[in-house]
Amino acid sequence: MIRARIWSLSLTHGYPDHIFYFGLAPGDDLLCTTVLHELQKRSSRKIWMISNHPELFQGMGDATRILPPTLRSDSLRRYRHLEYARYRSETDRSDPPARHIIAELCAKAGITGKVALRPYLHLTAAEKADGQWAAGKIVIQSSGLGGKFQMKNKQWPAERFQAVVDALRDEIDFVQIGSASDPLLAHVQDLRGKTTIREAASFLSNARLYVGNAGFLMHAARAVECPSVIIFGGREAPWQSGYPANENLYTALPCSPCWLWNKCDYDRKCMNEISAQDVVRAVQTKLNQPRGPLPVDVVEISDPATEAFRKGEDEKLVALSGR
Repeated sequence: MIRARIWSLSLTHGYPDHIFYFGLAPGDDLLCTTVLHELQKRSSRKIWMISNHPELFQGMGDATRILPPTLRSDSLRRYRHLEYARYRSETDRSDPPARHIIAELCAKAGITGKVALRPYLHLTAAEKADGQWAAGKIVIQSSGLGGKFQMKNKQWPAERFQAVVDALRDEIDFVQIGSASDPLLAHVQDLRGKTTIREAASFLSNARLYVGNAGFLMHAARAVECPSVIIFGGREAPWQSGYPANENLYTALPCSPCWLWNKCDYDRKCMNEISAQDVVRAVQTKLNQPRGPLPVDVVEISDPATEAFRKGEDEKLVALSGR
């Protein structure tokens, strides 16, 4: 059935140069926009992305066709399952990436050369105009536990988010977005569960600042050029998944970054050590800076053969040193 559907599509549109699939979470799929963007720059003209979130890829041009997850199959030619950190259920942990997760995705897709470490979400002029009411406001999310994959080790206490709002609400207005199940903050405009992905992106494209945990909205804010204050704690490090445009609050403990999802032997000390006042100071720092343009990190990805050779040489040196 899948092969018949793919065959029908290829007769109409031509068989693609690439077929990609990541998963079902919007944050992961949003990161794949970098893969598609970089491949288009390298003259790939037929790219199929299998995704449950086609709205993330609107405006990426005729080179990209979005297909439903029912069409994914490891037996398809030119099919690649993208990932940056494989999850191990026996340890409740993802394999920590050795470089930025966007670089990992691009390398998995076979991309080499210079890559800009940022995602892309293309809004229309009308969509941007619809979100203009958010100009000058701070968009905030109190929790990411309403997402596709729950990770308690990414969560900063909701009462501390409230303390941030209380400290700044006389200076600036707050708009709360996210899932309907996120803890409601006082003294905010409550839009939890009331927006589509693209509507949330339109608010962010106009907002003065975004404040939240590492997750989908952090990536969405970067995709639409909105500066952010991100509470990382220590589950993952900013150099692995964050952006230099942001104020990133990270606690460098001996166990960090652990990439554990929910288990923690240290009572989430990395998160608990970040106070509400730390976040308030970070917000004030960003508010004292121009809103844009935002800086972008660029990395060089070697070809797979070169990377394998370097890895082998590094392993030899470790063995020779006796470590």
